[in-house]
Amino acid sequence: MELVGIAIVLGVAALAVIVARGGLSGARYTITVRGEGPEGIRIQGTVPGHPPGDVAAFLADLSLPEGARLMGIPEGDRVVLRFSSSVPEHLHQRLRNYFYLQR
Repeated sequence: MELVGIAIVLGVAALAVIVARGGLSGARYTITVRGEGPEGIRIQGTVPGHPPGDVAAFLADLSLPEGARLMGIPEGDRVVLRFSSSVPEHLHQRLRNYFYLQR
């Protein structure tokens, strides 16, 4: 019975670490539009090569709809972008250009 309790505690701890590092998606960073302007942009994690204020200002200028999400997912040696369905398709390449060009 003790082993079952220890296994459950270890499982919960492992899940907590996974969620703290970006969630079950494994995202290095997640950006969510919650309102207008840079103040409405929520950034979880670190966007490589870009200060958070610059990222928020860039996204606010695009006027993305509330609820839009971008995720930087590690894939081998690079990070690829994934977009929620509310991010207009005509902005995907512009967003890739911004996030892949490091400053």
